[in-house]
Amino acid sequence: MKLFNLIWLVAILIFPLSVTGNEKVIVMGYKAIAKPPLIGDARDNSGLYVDLFSKAAEKIGYRLQTVRIPKKRLHKELALGNIDFYPGSSFSTDRAKYLYYLPNGLLTKEVLVSLDSIPEISDMEEAEGTLIIELGSSKSEWDDIYPKISLTQMSKLSMESVIRALKVGRGDFYIADIEIVDDYKRRNGINRFADIGIRIHHNAINRESIPMYMGFARNSLLFSERPNLEYDPGVRVSISNFTSIVNKESVAYRFSEALLQLQKQGDTQRLYDLYFK
Repeated sequence: MKLFNLIWLVAILIFPLSVTGNEKVIVMGYKAIAKPPLIGDARDNSGLYVDLFSKAAEKIGYRLQTVRIPKKRLHKELALGNIDFYPGSSFSTDRAKYLYYLPNGLLTKEVLVSLDSIPEISDMEEAEGTLIIELGSSKSEWDDIYPKISLTQMSKLSMESVIRALKVGRGDFYIADIEIVDDYKRRNGINRFADIGIRIHHNAINRESIPMYMGFARNSLLFSERPNLEYDPGVRVSISNFTSIVNKESVAYRFSEALLQLQKQGDTQRLYDLYFK
């Protein structure tokens, strides 16, 4: 049996048992593949996410538990509320049916990655071609938002596999978090992406760093919400214009507040520098 299938089988067998009991546990779910330095592979969860979210959990009297399962099943468990949250999630109307977006104290910025032969793009509206997205990506609606692009889906994407795909013509663009781009550059000793035939369009999506959000399961026992009286049905649903508001008495809200407190105290930046500098 392949190692990945064995890990999946073990996760399926132990998952229902691992999240029960009287202990105060908050469960973070992540796909089985690694995304260093944010998180290691399914055998090693070490990284920024576990360190940061463990600290926040301790501040509210909880223990962090990490569950690693394939992405499709992960979102099924999030929808059921068996997993409490996903650490870093972009907003999508589809996922917002079962996820509520709360700030996690980190900052991020999405950038557009392409071959160096494509001229600088300063607005996503200018992009024309095929956007590579991961299977089950929150970007699956982007061809509706930007009609000049089409989508092609690939599995288990990393900067390495994205660059290979761009170079063999599988697509024209990919959207990456700046911290992952910078980490790839650091790990590979690259001075300029142009040296390897790649262009990073820094202002195509976000001109400045923006708050990163975790997706908290709306069906989790640790989450509760109430109708948002300021919701405007005439405006597109978004993080700032959502149908409901998290209750301040809920564990989910307290957890997010603990993360923001870590940010204000400088703990988040120190952890970030430890892994990314």
